[in-house]
Amino acid sequence: KNMAETVWATLTRYGLTHRVMAFMMDNATNNDTLIEAIEEKCAERNIDFSGERSRLRCMPHTVHLAVMEVCD
Repeated sequence: KNMAETVWATLTRYGLTHRVMAFMMDNATNNDTLIEAIEEKCAERNIDFSGERSRLRCMPHTVHLAVMEVCD
């Protein structure tokens, strides 16, 4: 939630709250919390944003995880 507050404050400061389409993130669970909190803030302000549709996974991170799994 702390990350979400910082992200939201930055989006607000630069007038970008209505322009966000997606977030590029790795698979860390704290990013799940972040995207859920951003989704809630958008809903409170009638901003159309879906965390599930708007969270893009970082391809190099995903490939790294797959390679590590194969190597184990």
